[in-house]
Amino acid sequence: MVVDDDPAITQIYDEVLSSNGYAVVTAGSVGQAIARMDAINGDAQVLVVDLGLPDGDGADFVREATKKHGERPTMYVSGWTDELWQLSDAPGRWVIIRKPVPVRKLLAAVKWLATGGDRPPELDE
Repeated sequence: MVVDDDPAITQIYDEVLSSNGYAVVTAGSVGQAIARMDAINGDAQVLVVDLGLPDGDGADFVREATKKHGERPTMYVSGWTDELWQLSDAPGRWVIIRKPVPVRKLLAAVKWLATGGDRPPELDE
């Protein structure tokens, strides 16, 4: 599931992930993401979530989704500086990447979150 309030970014993530074999559900706000997550009965293997959404914090969506559907590995994305990230209590396995997210980094993060294993070096650059 991809959650971002910028339709261009959502479309790019959708196209990149879909063309690499992932089934993608998108949302543009916390409210829409909760509704879409409920509609798919929580069946999202990985969440790609912008921290800054028009109706709340992306981390709030992840916490709500976790309460309803259990933990999901999450890639948080943000254009903000790291002083504004409030992820000390983020559930499950997660990674945060600053925007703009290079395609190689997006794919490496989603694959790592979906399959586990060692953290790929692309994520530490």
